[in-house]
Amino acid sequence: MGDDSRNEYVYKFVSRARWNAADAKRGMAAGDKYLDDGTLYAARFDESGSGEWLPLSLDNPALAAFEDLADIVINCRAAADAASATPMDRPEWGAVNPKNGEFYFTLTNNSTRGTTGPQVDAANPRTYEDLKGTATQRGNVNGHILRLREAGSDAAATTFTWDVYLFGAQSDADAASINLSGLTAENDFSSPDGLWFDARGLLWIQTDDGAYTDVTNCMMLAGAPGEVADGEEIAVGSQTTQLGRKPGVERLRRFLVGVPGCEVTGVDITPDHKTMFVNIQHPGESGNLTKFQSNWPSMTSDDASVSGEPGTRPRTATIVVTRDDGGTIGT
Repeated sequence: MGDDSRNEYVYKFVSRARWNAADAKRGMAAGDKYLDDGTLYAARFDESGSGEWLPLSLDNPALAAFEDLADIVINCRAAADAASATPMDRPEWGAVNPKNGEFYFTLTNNSTRGTTGPQVDAANPRTYEDLKGTATQRGNVNGHILRLREAGSDAAATTFTWDVYLFGAQSDADAASINLSGLTAENDFSSPDGLWFDARGLLWIQTDDGAYTDVTNCMMLAGAPGEVADGEEIAVGSQTTQLGRKPGVERLRRFLVGVPGCEVTGVDITPDHKTMFVNIQHPGESGNLTKFQSNWPSMTSDDASVSGEPGTRPRTATIVVTRDDGGTIGT
């Protein structure tokens, strides 16, 4: 899990109780024991592409100043600071690849990286300037997606290997320092947020973006995930990082684009993979009651460029996606 704030941490909780399949449908009566006792860890990402889960417990000498376990849990961010976990660029959603157990998580952006906050590191290697209109944006403007593989493919392991699955960027940004994943105008994106694997192992990426909205609205993409260490070590200025295989349009494609001012967040699909549900949140966010940025979904035409019925407020909604030929989505 991620703590969605600038320069906060990635965590995992390992229950002391071992899973009993008989508990799968017993609800709270059985389920609460799995969260009652265990160890909370914060992640440290090392330069070499390795990493360690640092225990946030009284057994960790770095946390000797904490009074008791309650003090650690309530002041979790301070405990991760003391344990020397790696401050990240707004870690948000996480998802596990059902085909190989690797864990992916989004780092949405960080305006303080290399500016008023921490300097770059291997897991957060970019700080740059990007223009939006006449405004200059700084830091890790477009965000990225990391993935990690637990040692021995054991979810309770305390060490892991990692790399960057994708860097968000505008397609025409500098390839050596910003567009490191080689995105094109067909699959470039910014500020990854929502992240979900379907049962087939296809990865769905959703954006909540304020940096690239002068070019396009927030969107959803479909990606073929690959695996940790399928790429190479690269240099980003004086910083090295571990970059996964560049996707190309064969392995990363834009699936849908939202309406002005919205965030695309939340997705599910029917078991036959023929009907998908996607949330379009807070459309027209930058408008006001006298000048709406969007009137969606009260459209007066099938043409999405039409702004809608004048005076109609935009509304959050869930859309349903099917293929015209009735086939499976994403294949």
